[in-house]
Parts: sequence; structure tokens; C-alpha cells
Amino acid sequence: MIFGLFGDKKEREAKQLNSDAPLIIEQSMQTYTGPRLREMAEMVVEHIARAHARYGTAEIDLKRAHYDYKGLHKEARRNNDQVALSALTLVIIHLRAEMNAPAAAPAIATIEDFTKAWMHDGDSDSDGDGESGIEDDAN
Repeated sequence: MIFGLFGDKKEREAKQLNSDAPLIIEQSMQTYTGPRLREMAEMVVEHIARAHARYGTAEIDLKRAHYDYKGLHKEARRNNDQVALSALTLVIIHLRAEMNAPAAAPAIATIEDFTKAWMHDGDSDSDGDGESGIEDDAN
């Protein structure tokens, strides 16, 4: 009965995750250059895939993965590796959002949009000049 006074914990956590993911991404985009953002996106994709492959996708599996990734996050903080710290923060948000789905679906979508945008950014424009580097031999 008393726990009902404070509302649904999963709903509160989902709201927090939905607001944290865009803030972390925005801060990273203001802080890092393109190659660093691409590295960060690659790390996020790699770690999320590794967490799913190693632990699974059931809620208890995600909790175990979350616990282990908190340790990696702490290690990145100790090493002062800011890109890894930001990437692992997004991985942890993604894992927690999966545990709180569907209410935290916007957090997952935000992280996936970021990774898609930056994973493909360097494929077509690696030197940042706005051109793809593909020559048109049709002439």
C-alpha cells in the first residue's frame, strides 16, 4: 500500500532514461569530433550486441549485463577515457530501457538513431569535405 504512494518505479525510470539518452548524445556531439563520434557509435553497437550474445535478452539476463557494464563504466571513468565513458553510458541506458520497455522505447530509438547516423557517416564522407569521394566516370 505504501509503495503505491510513490508511483510506478518502472514508469519513473523510463521517463528518466527517455530524457537522459538525448542529453548524453547532445553533450557528446558538442564535445567530440566526427571520428570520435563514429568510434563512440561503433563501441555502443559492439557492446550492445556483445551483451545480447553473452547474456541474452530476458529481463534477468539484462540485469546481469547491466551489472557487468556498470563495472566497465567505472573502469572507463578511472582511466579517464571520455569516449568509452559516454559509449558505456549509452549502453547502460539501452540495457535499462530494454528492461523498461515499452515505456522506454524513445530512449532505445534515440540511441539507435545516433548509432545509425554515425556508423554510416564515415562510410560516405570520411574526410569531412561534404563529398563522397566516389568519382563519376560517366563523362
